[in-house]
Amino acid sequence: MKTLPFVVKPKRRVLIAQIGNDDIGVLEIERRGYLNVSEKTFVDSIMQGSDAIGGIVALSNRISNKNGKPLDLVYNAVMAAIQGDMTNELVPQIQEEYSNEIGQLLQSMVDSVQKRGLAAATILIQSRIDPEWSVDDTLKQDPLLISEFAKFYDEEDAGYMPDEESKEEKSEDVQDILGKSTEENGEK
Repeated sequence: MKTLPFVVKPKRRVLIAQIGNDDIGVLEIERRGYLNVSEKTFVDSIMQGSDAIGGIVALSNRISNKNGKPLDLVYNAVMAAIQGDMTNELVPQIQEEYSNEIGQLLQSMVDSVQKRGLAAATILIQSRIDPEWSVDDTLKQDPLLISEFAKFYDEEDAGYMPDEESKEEKSEDVQDILGKSTEENGEK
């Protein structure tokens, strides 16, 4: 891997996180506190094919045009109807007139969440554990493990880094890790 000619190299704390539990197995993965471009792009490209949001916007536009209500008001009501939130005054009417569409949108959203979880698990395993990993390999895993990877992906996307005293994750100095890998290969 090529490196940039830093005048001052960035200080980088490497953490090893554990994903999973005794029932589904426990894996160790590097926690960086960010997603690299390829990780983010992979999941984003998979999700571009998702039609859940497009369907919500299309339904909102139809309802808005039919009833003469502002689009943002209708959009919020459609989202409330999908979530079963009856506090919005338009929800009962939307649920009555568009129950089939609401059901399809709900299913589409569930499918999107599952698709995103599979994509997140696959790219994290590919980029941080096993570069030869495929989506088919991910599909063979326990759904709870895939969910754990999706949660980890969201934490990395949000920039989460635990404090220094976290018991869940082990901090290792980059030089120690580099030293280990070169010593294991018989280099110094």
